[in-house]
Amino acid sequence: MRQVPFLRLLIPVISGILFFKFISPSIYLFPLGILGLFTVLISFFISKKHSYIFRWSFGAGLMIFLFSLTIQFCQYRTNLSLYDFPDKSDTYIGEILDFPQQKRRSLACQMRITYPTDKKIMLYLEPDTTSQLLKPGDKILIHASVKPFNNLGNPDEFDYKGFMHNKGFSGSAYVSSVDWVNTGVKNRSVKSLALSARAKVLDIYKTYDLGADENSFLSAITLGYKADLTNDLKNAFSATGTSHVLAVSGLHVGIVYIIIMLFFSFLGKRGMSLFIKHLLILLCLWGYVFISGMSVSVIRAGIMLSLFSLGILFSKKGFTYNTLAIAAFFILIVNPFYLFDIGFQLSFTCVFSILFFQPKISKLYTPKYKAPKYVWNLFTVSLAAQLGAFPLVLFYFGTFPTYFFITNLLVLPLIGAIIYSAVPLIILSLLTFLKLDFLQILSGIIILFMQLLIKAVLKIVYFFEALPMAVLEGPHISIVQLILLFSGLFLLTLFLIHKRPNYLIYFLVSAALLTITNTFGYFKKPTDQFVVYNSYNEPDMGYRINGEKIALPISSNQSVAHPSASIVLLTENTYKYKVCHQTLSVDYLILSSDNSFSMYELLPFFKPRHVIIDSSIAGYAAKKLQNECLKLDLAFHDISNSGAFSVNF
Repeated sequence: MRQVPFLRLLIPVISGILFFKFISPSIYLFPLGILGLFTVLISFFISKKHSYIFRWSFGAGLMIFLFSLTIQFCQYRTNLSLYDFPDKSDTYIGEILDFPQQKRRSLACQMRITYPTDKKIMLYLEPDTTSQLLKPGDKILIHASVKPFNNLGNPDEFDYKGFMHNKGFSGSAYVSSVDWVNTGVKNRSVKSLALSARAKVLDIYKTYDLGADENSFLSAITLGYKADLTNDLKNAFSATGTSHVLAVSGLHVGIVYIIIMLFFSFLGKRGMSLFIKHLLILLCLWGYVFISGMSVSVIRAGIMLSLFSLGILFSKKGFTYNTLAIAAFFILIVNPFYLFDIGFQLSFTCVFSILFFQPKISKLYTPKYKAPKYVWNLFTVSLAAQLGAFPLVLFYFGTFPTYFFITNLLVLPLIGAIIYSAVPLIILSLLTFLKLDFLQILSGIIILFMQLLIKAVLKIVYFFEALPMAVLEGPHISIVQLILLFSGLFLLTLFLIHKRPNYLIYFLVSAALLTITNTFGYFKKPTDQFVVYNSYNEPDMGYRINGEKIALPISSNQSVAHPSASIVLLTENTYKYKVCHQTLSVDYLILSSDNSFSMYELLPFFKPRHVIIDSSIAGYAAKKLQNECLKLDLAFHDISNSGAFSVNF
């Protein structure tokens, strides 16, 4: 605690967030915060005679105050994302927060409604030439019905509703081209100016003719713009343990920081010139943080590098556990729900792991020459980061990249060279108005060099992705197993360093408990099922065997194989104006794809125990079928409204 004093402030903040999330969000603890603040104030008036006895008062009061304050922040953030829109369509005025993203059937825009309420929503616009011209800061008027976020109700699905609420969004709305208009008013906020600047740099990248994958990769690693990345490219980086390079993080910000430092190296190393130098460095650094999208990892890196600069000014050590605690403290104070963001958890866990493991691993071997030393340092940093990351990766994704240590050794130096090349290339691109031949020649050389580097990175990643056992897949571990895995890693490391028997005993206890919980997991095998999924207006059904999805090919009306239930799937209405002399009794009748189905027409042919209305049935047709089922006293399940439907084996 003495070495990491900011941890004392971070603990009540994290405790307050967890209390609000999992225990009670409704308990009014403001008086408790006032009590804590009063205790802090009283501690300043305690006489020297009694100061030792009441030495705890300042720290305890401050922790109580921060605990209560964090809960108030959580309540405030929750109120911002609370859904309180009317059921019917209404007129809203709002501001576009980011550039529209092309989706399958719409353009997705982040929008802050400013009238008649103050809420953030996801707005889906009908694609046309007008909507594609929208930019951050544009104020528009819409007439829409805002709907709450809902999960699809599929097995093991991502909690989209919770994710969007943590991001501060209250709901979503779809607007056709005739139900919105651009007011012509533009709000020139710092965020909109930063995004416009990033868009200009992205336009510069497009002039390089690098190729689709190469251009999207360059946009991701330098500006944090990942909208153009294909799923194949994302999967390849994920499978090789190098997906962290696609998100602008400490590595990328650190390289940019070095470039900025080199640019201002002509300034002095002491006195006022040193102060001006680091002030300019910090301004440029946070300008880059704004332009790159201000993700959690970028903000964390920005805070840590800012503290590093301040450390140089005051002759202090820059990167410590305390620096990491300071960064986490300020990020969580601004938005407490970042604690549940996977990017936040991975980012801080990896940096903590590097600070903890890397110095210890690097002492195992000391290279004599610069080249082996560089490779060894790269390897130890990569290994330390993965030691911290892999329990979280197992918890969230159930996968582990096997060749991460090789791919990181090969890819990371190339990433650095690409970013070093991108900065002067952007500067040269801004000087094209001079129309100097040697600048064009120099730009062409750098573009060719950078293109070769990017192609090399992509070839390395695709090569290792194709190798056997590139990714080890297993079940997702539980929260208890996650804690045991982390504690086992740190206890084993402490034993190897200090050789104390108690560390070994605690490690063995953690390993035994982990083995026991894993053994119990084998006894609780997932139930095999036939599942009709909720899949965005498309038919999607199949079997879940041992937790894995096996899709069912859907072509026409068919009987679905099931060991204990009779299931009939109808995808087209071929029963109109036909006569049947014998009714088929079925357990489940699934209606999919065709909006013309009518239960009155189907009952002479089928006697279902349960009617399943697939999400591929349009809303009006689904409502009609529901009303018919109610009148005929038939049990039904509407996939679009009630989520996936499953039948156990």
